[in-house]
Amino acid sequence: MKRLYKQFNRQKMNTDIQPMDVSDLEKARIKRAVIRGAKKKNHMPRNLSVAAAFLVASGITFSAAFPALAAKLPIVGNFFEQFVDHDNYVFEKFDSFSTDIGVTKESNGIAVTVTDAVYDGENIAIAYTIESEHDLGERPVLEGNFHAEEFGNEYEHYGFYSRYITKKVSDREYAGLFIYQLIEGPKPDAINATWDGSSILNLSNVKDEFPGEWSFQLSLQALDNQTKSFTDMGIDSSAQGIDVALTKMTKTPISNTLYLSEKVDVPSAASEDEEWRGVLIEYSVKDDLGNEYNMIYYPDVGHSTDFQNNHVSKPRITTTQFHEDATSITITPIVNVYKFASEVDEDPTSRPLELVKEPYAIESMEFDLK
Repeated sequence: MKRLYKQFNRQKMNTDIQPMDVSDLEKARIKRAVIRGAKKKNHMPRNLSVAAAFLVASGITFSAAFPALAAKLPIVGNFFEQFVDHDNYVFEKFDSFSTDIGVTKESNGIAVTVTDAVYDGENIAIAYTIESEHDLGERPVLEGNFHAEEFGNEYEHYGFYSRYITKKVSDREYAGLFIYQLIEGPKPDAINATWDGSSILNLSNVKDEFPGEWSFQLSLQALDNQTKSFTDMGIDSSAQGIDVALTKMTKTPISNTLYLSEKVDVPSAASEDEEWRGVLIEYSVKDDLGNEYNMIYYPDVGHSTDFQNNHVSKPRITTTQFHEDATSITITPIVNVYKFASEVDEDPTSRPLELVKEPYAIESMEFDLK
């Protein structure tokens, strides 16, 4: 944005600018950039701030005065308001702490713009938009390889967990959030990363795939974070064949990450000793005010009769910041027991699973925030 404003200052303004219709999305993009700029300490000069606000109010585009500049201008802003009703949307304060990127890459008629990114030491979240002349489906995402120099080879094959949130904004425009979780490996203070997109994949129908090349370079500083250990505090829950414990919590300006330990005797938890059985424990997170929190849940490998009895799974839960008036958090484990469905596919490894019985909650775990 700073480079953009400098370009405006160097231009000789054509005062014969004609108002043009601007979509609500365009207005929202510019408005968000202005609002966030006002929140940060490095305020822009008053004349530029007023000019930007005027553009929002009047709905003027730059095409008439600066046709060349308008053609190169990347999309400004993002669509965070599109995700607030998504169960996995936890970065409510993303705007206030993210780094402006504003880079557009186009390949095979599809333009991808990385608008913002943030690294909180636990997760890397990248906001982007997709625009195309063709319909890409209901849930297209940018697929590709993500790597940072500081990771070395630690996350080359495992140790990370990725998640996509996407939404169709219009017939040819989509908003996306790519979340890369650092599970087992280094968590450096800063990263110099490359996101090499190789295709646009429709998650609603994976047969819809559009190849291309969209490469982005990101330099991000980790946000301040604090980790609290619960190992010796006895915050745990037990039921027949199941032992769950809260081990630690990492708090950042935009999220909380809760680390858990699970040990499950599968035949005992399933109340039977028949063929193959699997157990997956899910969680709900609430505070003492009654607020229930969205989460990004990393389940680790879960539990099944394939594992030895001493197998320990280490899932984690990432939520948004807890309410400022909350004094305690309650985590409730919900046990799901699965078996292979009776129908057998041609490929035995892809046999579907079905619940053996209704999921059931076990004793909740509670810890104080104050």
